[in-house]
Amino acid sequence: MLSKKENRVMGVLYSAAKDKKAVLISPIDLLKLAGTDTVTLTELERIVVALHQDGYYDLVYSDRHGETVYCITLTEKGKAYKRDALMMKRNLIFRLGLSVGLAVLSFVIGLILKAIF
Repeated sequence: MLSKKENRVMGVLYSAAKDKKAVLISPIDLLKLAGTDTVTLTELERIVVALHQDGYYDLVYSDRHGETVYCITLTEKGKAYKRDALMMKRNLIFRLGLSVGLAVLSFVIGLILKAIF
């Protein structure tokens, strides 16, 4: 399960690379798209490496006019990122609904038992 900041960065990378074989993006551009208020440059470096190690994409460092650029190619796990996020959301909603339903059922059974005894 990804943290909020990792989710933000992976969402930006996914939207940039979903229809392409590979994408070139600089850390500064990635930082702007992810939102500078949520992620700093040092956190961004750590998150990019962590997502690569988790197998979401293949990462190659490149150089463009003296600036470091990430060359990112989504793996199968990376291509399924949006679907996994949607499934986790559905699972969370189901569990919350089940918890509320069981709480209501428990309350009703308690009222019935109280009325009987």
